[in-house]
Amino acid sequence: MTIVRWRTLIGSILVLLCVSSSSSVLAVTEHAGGVNTSPVIVVLLALAAVLLAAKIGGDIMVRLHQPEVLGELIVGMILGNLALLGIDTFHFLRKDLVLEILSELGVILLLFEVGLHTTIPDMLRVGGSALLVAVLGVVAPFFLGWGVGAYFLPQADSFVHVYLGATLTATSVGITARVLIDLKRITTDEAKIILGAAVI
Repeated sequence: MTIVRWRTLIGSILVLLCVSSSSSVLAVTEHAGGVNTSPVIVVLLALAAVLLAAKIGGDIMVRLHQPEVLGELIVGMILGNLALLGIDTFHFLRKDLVLEILSELGVILLLFEVGLHTTIPDMLRVGGSALLVAVLGVVAPFFLGWGVGAYFLPQADSFVHVYLGATLTATSVGITARVLIDLKRITTDEAKIILGAAVI
């Protein structure tokens, strides 16, 4: 990570912490021996923690010549499963409705950004290839997983077979788009084929 990116990250974290600390002075009140904290403070502190951890993970992956999003995903999995090690510090992140909404908005904005790089004529130009990739990369794994489940678990409900097929199907358009953006390949024909297949 360059010095400029580190400065931007540190500045963002400091702004979040300053806003949350100033809000805490205004919003924290004592009631009968308890403390009532504004949900805004919790969300801001959670965002600061998540952004810092994600950027550190992304920086490690960049140094290893891997896509930055890979480090962000790994750090997210680690934070989400710290409870298995007896650390409950970040457990509230999993059930926070505001963070869930913000994460969904982030994915929508990411896909919108990808859409800005893609035009309908470009998608039509690679339509045949995208259809072939979609069939081989999505439909085939689904039915293979379904078939293997039906063969080895014939007594199980058909929904179990569908579930096994679905787990083998790659559907993460957002992650695929983010990797292509990180690699600066979002405008290539290969990227359009991959994204077209994901849409199909």
